[in-house]
Amino acid sequence: MRIIKEHGERKAEIVDVAQTLFTTKGYANSTVNDILEALNIAKGTFYHYFASKEAVMDAVIEKYIDAEIAAAKIIAEENILTAHEKLFRILYCTGRENEFGDRLENEARAVGNADLHQRTMASIVTGLSPILADIVRQGIQEGTFNTEYPLECMEILLAASEFLLHGSAFSWSCAQRQQKARALAWVAEKALGVEEGQFSYLYEKQEGHKEQL
Repeated sequence: MRIIKEHGERKAEIVDVAQTLFTTKGYANSTVNDILEALNIAKGTFYHYFASKEAVMDAVIEKYIDAEIAAAKIIAEENILTAHEKLFRILYCTGRENEFGDRLENEARAVGNADLHQRTMASIVTGLSPILADIVRQGIQEGTFNTEYPLECMEILLAASEFLLHGSAFSWSCAQRQQKARALAWVAEKALGVEEGQFSYLYEKQEGHKEQL
């Protein structure tokens, strides 16, 4: 007997199962039938919530981004941390370059939908920029940052990072990508008025991540 569940609960279950399949079996190798079998639901139930497998991937990415933004908010609200400490924890410790995030990003590219990727980048920029801008304002009060455009700087830096380092528009080699990360860290230091080397962890993380692949 099938169990009747609330609309939001069933939809969340479909997203969770799809997320597991896409990051383990791969997007291209996963089918709607795989999701149906894992949840023991009818095809009509699936299409009640999602128009296609691609639409589920969209929801999986949205869920992941929401989790990243929520984690950043928690760190930003830690009153005992300095601005530099907050940025380090958000950009280095909880950033997108982790094993799961990397797998999900690779599978998202397999969808082959430029509009989906563009929406993903826009969601990251619009969601994270205000949080990071508040941290920059804290840094200005602490005397460690110096910029007249906290929000705009973070929007530009995040957009550049998403497009140059995470996007699929360029076929950078590993060495080229590392060089872009170094340059972006340098630009961030200049834009936020901090000493050279303060954001070295941005490219050190990129280099360390690529060495593990």
